[in-house]
Amino acid sequence: MYTDLTKLIIKIADYIFREEDNVRKGIGDIMGVKVLELESERLKAEGEAIGRAEGEAIGQARGEAIGQIQGEVRLGSLITRLIQDQRTEEIPIVSTDSKRREQLYKEYGL
Repeated sequence: MYTDLTKLIIKIADYIFREEDNVRKGIGDIMGVKVLELESERLKAEGEAIGRAEGEAIGQARGEAIGQIQGEVRLGSLITRLIQDQRTEEIPIVSTDSKRREQLYKEYGL
């Protein structure tokens, strides 16, 4: 019961002195316990963490999509160059053999 009363007093003091960090800390020191953060501070931190996680997920998804598009453009350019150089027999190979595809990317500077 003493602990609950102490927590209540600290919460009230935190609310009243929410912009006075030194006062809040002093009350906590006097009470002999760590100053509890305001509920609004906790919710703000939680919201920021959720927002950051969502932002990272969106960024990763966009990055993967852009990477896929760039890869398709690169492969399309390679196939176009192979056709221009009348090397059409290489097209089925580059579609399945990643090592050969990389060799041709280097050869064509793609």
